[in-house]
Amino acid sequence: MAGGELVSMNGTVVWDGVGTLRIRYDRTLTGLEPMAGSLFARLGGRVLPVEALQSVEVYDGGLRLVLRDGADPLQAVSGVEVMGDLYDFPDVDPAVAEQVAGDIRRTLARRDVPAAAARWLVAPPPAPDRIAGRDATLSVANGQLTFTYELRAGRRKKANGNPWSVPLGTILEVEWSPHRGGLGGRGYLRIGTDRTPLDRPKPKHDPAAMVSTRDADLDVLFFAARLLTRIRP
Repeated sequence: MAGGELVSMNGTVVWDGVGTLRIRYDRTLTGLEPMAGSLFARLGGRVLPVEALQSVEVYDGGLRLVLRDGADPLQAVSGVEVMGDLYDFPDVDPAVAEQVAGDIRRTLARRDVPAAAARWLVAPPPAPDRIAGRDATLSVANGQLTFTYELRAGRRKKANGNPWSVPLGTILEVEWSPHRGGLGGRGYLRIGTDRTPLDRPKPKHDPAAMVSTRDADLDVLFFAARLLTRIRP
């Protein structure tokens, strides 16, 4: 049985040599985009079963864990491009990186892990069952996602009624976007079902969307990630 500890500028990766990786992020890390830095601090760390990995890449000065599609609900909602890579660890000892990567690859080969995961393998961050936005409040109870619209929401927003509930089993996708600054750059969370039109209105007019309040991007992201795990275990 092998194992190893990889120290990076982003944090520490501990491989137990059996089947689990434990990541501890540096909560005081500087130089990241503000949202990515806040995400590292809020998460603190992550626990990954080796089955969550598709591959391990060692590059010049770093190591990257590549997760299987459908393994991590947080990454599925946020995307690498928006949040920065939670699983990229630059400035590591090359010899340790090669040793850890080689042992993980041998473990993956023995277990014959497929490219896509049939269920979520990484736990989402803790999130409440209810979250309030600028124009709606979302709540999950009794197998339903309920949109309760604020007075400021327009008639197009309330076209399906107020409140409006959607069975969790009918939700096919959960989309999240952070605030991007400027007019029209507000963040939002919205869902899609098999009845969602291809040509969708902007989030502020879409009944299936909640426009988020400023500085609540990560709260909405965590809610969205947990919502994914309610749709598919």
